[in-house]
This record gives sequence, C-alpha cells and structure tokens, in this order.
Amino acid sequence: MFSWLKTKRRERALATHAIPDEDWQRALHELPFLDRYAPPLIARLRELATLFLVEKSITSGAEEGEHALEVTPHMRIVIAIQACVLLLGKQGSVTDAIEDYATFENVIVYPGDFPRSMDFEDEYGVVHQLDEPIAGESWERGPVLLSWPAVEAGYVESGMSLVIHEFAHKLDMLNGEIDGMPPLPAEKVEPFRKAITEAYEDFCIHVDANEDTPIDPYAAEAIDEFFAVTCEVFFEEPELLRLEYPDYFAVLGGYFAIDPILGKPF
Repeated sequence: MFSWLKTKRRERALATHAIPDEDWQRALHELPFLDRYAPPLIARLRELATLFLVEKSITSGAEEGEHALEVTPHMRIVIAIQACVLLLGKQGSVTDAIEDYATFENVIVYPGDFPRSMDFEDEYGVVHQLDEPIAGESWERGPVLLSWPAVEAGYVESGMSLVIHEFAHKLDMLNGEIDGMPPLPAEKVEPFRKAITEAYEDFCIHVDANEDTPIDPYAAEAIDEFFAVTCEVFFEEPELLRLEYPDYFAVLGGYFAIDPILGKPF
C-alpha cells in the first residue's frame, strides 16, 4: 500500500511540478556532455530531475555572514540534472528509478570548500586528527554536501564533475558497503568486481610510478574513489574511459544501461 501511494504521489508531482522550459534549457546549456543524448532520454531526465527537486531539499550551508550563499532555482536544477543522469538508463518508470535516492533527503550547498575533520591511526598506533578542506562529501543515509564553485566550474573547466562523483558514492552505498560495487544482479557481481579491480590496480601502478594519468590521480585513493571518479569520466568523457579500460567501461555501461558515447540505451 505504501509503495502504491508513493508512486501515485510521484505521478502527481510530475503533472504539477514540471520544470519550466526556459529554466530547463538554460541548465542543459551549461551541461554540454548531454548534447549527444537522444530526445527521449532528455525527456526522461527531465522527469527524473523534477521528482528529485520535489523530494529533496537543496539548501544553503551558509545562510548568514560574509560568505552567505543563496541557493537559486537554477542551481537546484543544475544539481538535480547531474544527480539524475546516473539513474537515466535504469529500467522501469521514473517513479521507480528515483527510488535509488530514497535513503536521504537533503543536499547542502556551500559557498566554497568546507572543513572536514577525521581521526586516523598511523602505523605506530598513534591517533591523529586531520583537518582538511573538501569540495564534496556523501554521508551514508545522510545528506550530500557540495561546494557550489566546484559544481559551477564543471568538468570542462576543472576536470571534475562533483555532483556525479558524490551521487556515485550514494549508489555505491546502496548495498551496505562503500567498496566501489553498486547493487547488481547476482550474475553481474563477479564480472563487475573483476573489471573494476583490474582497472583500479593498473591505475594505481601508474599513479605510484608518478606518471601523468589522463584520469584524475585522486582515483587511486581507494577503490570507492576510483568508482566515483570513473563515473565522472564515464558520463563526461566516455571515449577516454573506453580507451583506457575497455572492459571496465563495458561493465559500467551495463550497470548504468547507457551508452554515453552514442547517447542512447546500452
């Protein structure tokens, strides 16, 4: 009964909260990687983004003070589109597809990088506290945190697609572990694990050798970061990922059910 009511509520939201044409086109213009996508997929993306905007609170993390940030409707649409492109190829209705983001409610946007404090233990057993500025973070069953300047810069300017990165982490978390493995049918788990592990290990060899890599070396931090970074590349610069790691590109395409080069279902 609850699932039926949720579906009906989402269907009503699609009918009553459509993103205005002018606002939609303005946001698409700022995301050129979507130019290659077929009109039916863009229409589906618009519906997904509509549901995202209805169901998620996208608010400022700095509402007062010298560096206060007002989160505008345009900013919300740009974030929603990039978050939902990861769900674009998912089978079934958009009301079902958006369920992958049902585990959280809030996206918090900051006027710049924000501090993160974390404790870690060194090889001698001594616990240290690390304070560092970061541009984004995803909390398990909690909010997604984003630096707006990093979002606004986009992949073409910065080589980073922050929204895709953080929402890839959200998909990774759905199976209960942050390990670079999104939820997959049983028969696809081992092929995916084999492809991502081989690609990650090869990538780490190049990074450890201090080689220049066409993919952001941050991807070598851990396999979950490799997954998130390569999801950015999969959507923004798919030819590069296919060239570097064709087997991994293929299993990512199977998971997302999208061919990001041709802009059509996989």
